[in-house]
Amino acid sequence: MRMVFVGLVVVLVAASGESSQRPGSAGGKSIPPGWVTISPDQLTWTKNPDGTGRENATLFGDRSKPELFGYAVRWPAHTTAKAHSHPENRYVMVLSGTFYHGHGDKFDAGTLEQRSQGTFFTEPAGIAHFGATKDQGTILYFVGIGPDRTDPVEK
Repeated sequence: MRMVFVGLVVVLVAASGESSQRPGSAGGKSIPPGWVTISPDQLTWTKNPDGTGRENATLFGDRSKPELFGYAVRWPAHTTAKAHSHPENRYVMVLSGTFYHGHGDKFDAGTLEQRSQGTFFTEPAGIAHFGATKDQGTILYFVGIGPDRTDPVEK
């Protein structure tokens, strides 16, 4: 399942025609159109405006537009996100660390499910959910179709 997800993302990114390719050559050969490589040191992390200390790095697409997007979210240790939802389905993979995820209209630490590195999960459209990290930070990779937003459920 994980390999299918990763393969699908690679195919979708290539098909999307994103122009984020790095010009130049690789080993003396020109880079073909649509070929994208982003190393970890090339990611641009920006602070999430929600005040949690989370940071986002866009990999492709624009979440504010009706198009395919992919981005990473870096969560510090001991961070929580109150219940919220999104207007469209989102597909998520834990790239590093351990994430704790639950669903419902109010954050409930007793119902959190552990999602370790390499775990794939979904956040269905309109379903309230919440999340947390414990003693270690984590990085999550999200894919979806925009426009995307976060709708608070819990105040």
